[in-house]
Amino acid sequence: MKRASELWLSVLIVVLGLPVHLAGLLVPTIYRDPAVLLPQNLGTDLVTLLVGLPLLAASTVAMRAGSLRARILWLGALGLLVYVYGMYALGVRWNELFLVYVALFGLSLFALIIGLVSTDAARIRAGFVTRAPVRSVAAYLIVIAVMVAAMWLAEEVGALLRGTVPPTVLQFEAPTNIVHVFDLGLVLPAMTLAALMLLRDQAWGYVLAGMMLVKATSIGLWVVAMIWFSAQRGFAAPAPYTWFFVLLTVAGGMLSWRYLRALTRAPDGVSRNAPLTLTRATIRR
Repeated sequence: MKRASELWLSVLIVVLGLPVHLAGLLVPTIYRDPAVLLPQNLGTDLVTLLVGLPLLAASTVAMRAGSLRARILWLGALGLLVYVYGMYALGVRWNELFLVYVALFGLSLFALIIGLVSTDAARIRAGFVTRAPVRSVAAYLIVIAVMVAAMWLAEEVGALLRGTVPPTVLQFEAPTNIVHVFDLGLVLPAMTLAALMLLRDQAWGYVLAGMMLVKATSIGLWVVAMIWFSAQRGFAAPAPYTWFFVLLTVAGGMLSWRYLRALTRAPDGVSRNAPLTLTRATIRR
C-alpha cells in the first residue's frame, strides 16, 4: 500500500509540476512579485523543471526495481520539492496557479512523510558494503549549516540590534524573508541532525544524510541558476556569495557521487528489525 502511494504521489507531482514550471518560464508575466524576485522564480522554474522533476521521475522508476540508491535520490528530490513548493505556496504573490502550488506542496510533503516512514533504514545502512565517506559528508553538511546560518543570522540579528527591518524583507516587499524561515527553522537543523546521526553510526543517519546531501546539491544548483537570472536582469550578486554557492554545488555533487557509489544492495535477510553485523570500520572513512 505504501509503495503504491509513493508511486501515485510521484506521478501526480510530476504531472502537475511540469505545466507549472513551463508556464513560469514561458509566461513570466504570471508572477506579480517585485522585479528583484522574478529572476529567483525563473531560476526555481528552470532547475525544478530540468533537475527536480526528472530526478523524482527517474528515481521512482528505479526505486520500484529495488534500488537503494534510487531510494535516497527519491527522498532527496522530494526534500527539494517540499522546499520549492513551500516557497511558492507561501512566498510567491497570489496568481492563477496558487491552488496548484498548494496542491504540489501538500503532495510533496505527504510523499516525503510516507517515504520516510516506509524506508528501511537498517537495510540502507547495510547496503554500504564498501566504505562510505562518512566524515566527509558529515563535515560538508555541518559546514553548510553553520555558514548559511551565519549569513542569515547576521542579517536578522543585525536588524534587531539596529532596530530596523532586515534589508531583504524591504527589498522583497514581504512580511518576512521566507528563505530564512525555512532554512533556520527546518533545513539547517535537519542537516546538522543528519550529520550527527551519521557520525554516531546510526542507521537513520545514513538515510537522512544521503537525503540532505542530494537536497543540498540541488538547492545549490537552484541558487546558482537564480544568481544567473538575477545578473541577466541587473541584480548581480556579490562575487563571494556567487562562488560560495558554486563551490557548494560542485562539492555536493562530488560527495553525492561518492556516497551513492558506496551504496549497493543490502545482504539478503537484512531488514528493519534484523541485527547488523557490519562493523563500524567497514563503512567509516
